[in-house]
Amino acid sequence: MGFYDRRILPRVIHLAMRAKRLDPYRARVAGAAEGRVLEVGMGSGLNLPYYSDRVTDLIGLEPHPKLREMVRGRIRMIAASAEEIPLKTASVD
Repeated sequence: MGFYDRRILPRVIHLAMRAKRLDPYRARVAGAAEGRVLEVGMGSGLNLPYYSDRVTDLIGLEPHPKLREMVRGRIRMIAASAEEIPLKTASVD
């Protein structure tokens, strides 16, 4: 993994996804989630404040190590891509 992929790309993704115009979508989608939730493409965790207490277990799926690191400690993160979700079928709501 080169300098760009390690240092620049994760920050560019984080900054681009922080756009305020995305807040209503985050609130609508994450706010409606409940039960055991898998967020595919967790990124840097910008959706976390929008999940309600109806979410009993939140799992983040993110292939990029630096973006996973930005979320570390707040929820369980899985290092995988959407093509290879390492969970049992029908194990999330």
